[in-house]
Amino acid sequence: MHVSSKVPVAFHGKGLLYYLTTRYSYLPAAVWQQLLQDGKISCQGGVVRDEAMVVAKNDLIGTELPDFDPPAVNLDYTIVYEDEWLLGINKPAGLRVHSNGKFATANLIYHLRHVHHPAYPEANLVNRLDTDTSGLVLLAKEKTILGPLMRQFADGVVDKRYLAVVAGSPDPACGTIDLPIGPIKHARVPRFGIDRAQGKAAVTHYKTIRPLGNDFTLLELHPETGRTHQLRVHLAAIGHPITGDALYSMNDGDYLSHCRTPHPPMLLQRQALHSLQLQFLHPVLQTVCRLTAPLAADIEQFIQQCNKNK
Repeated sequence: MHVSSKVPVAFHGKGLLYYLTTRYSYLPAAVWQQLLQDGKISCQGGVVRDEAMVVAKNDLIGTELPDFDPPAVNLDYTIVYEDEWLLGINKPAGLRVHSNGKFATANLIYHLRHVHHPAYPEANLVNRLDTDTSGLVLLAKEKTILGPLMRQFADGVVDKRYLAVVAGSPDPACGTIDLPIGPIKHARVPRFGIDRAQGKAAVTHYKTIRPLGNDFTLLELHPETGRTHQLRVHLAAIGHPITGDALYSMNDGDYLSHCRTPHPPMLLQRQALHSLQLQFLHPVLQTVCRLTAPLAADIEQFIQQCNKNK
């Protein structure tokens, strides 16, 4: 399998082996050294065997890797909107929007570009969702409209609506969470948290839709900002973590133990978070475009089970 990449500016002036082992950490250094010795690495089309060769920004590095079976992923996505310029996808939980390593071909953007019929070879992601968050992903079919769409997201003018099942019942039933978010330093498991000193501004509005039995509540969420894991961090911070979100409802030790220890199948095996609606200005037609994605079946089933347990 041939894999190629352009060297990002962060690796300019670094050694080739450092670039390979740092950017593609799914293979150990010894394997990359052997690939170099075997003439399986190229730079700008020419075979390279010197691991100390310095790479430059935008160098095209090519690699011949042995074929491997990609991991099983949920590719049961649906196209909920399409025109000449845009694609709206309802992504299932368990599917990465993009990836590398062993997931290089087992992700949404690869499947759309290379496997889907018809294929969308020029499709580019406008927004992203966590692997285990379901719902709307917007893609641009051509690069000329990618920038204007991404600016709408960056400027906070896109109306984003999510549904989430959370533990307990927030009080008040409707409100705003205005807490800055930043990466947690020295965490054994990379994650984000509330950081009032150096965090970035993050604002989430929430509204109770209805209680679910005695233990859970269905919320509608409207984030003004788009920080990484914002909804998950904010709801955990007010004491109502999203149901099924092990990362933000456990400490590092418990989470690592949870990941290592087999546990019986649960009705809901991921965070109960779904991207329900995106509303934005169409970059070509200059009309308001509102996309919606039906709630994922596993969350629907969980809600039904909660109602039975009243």
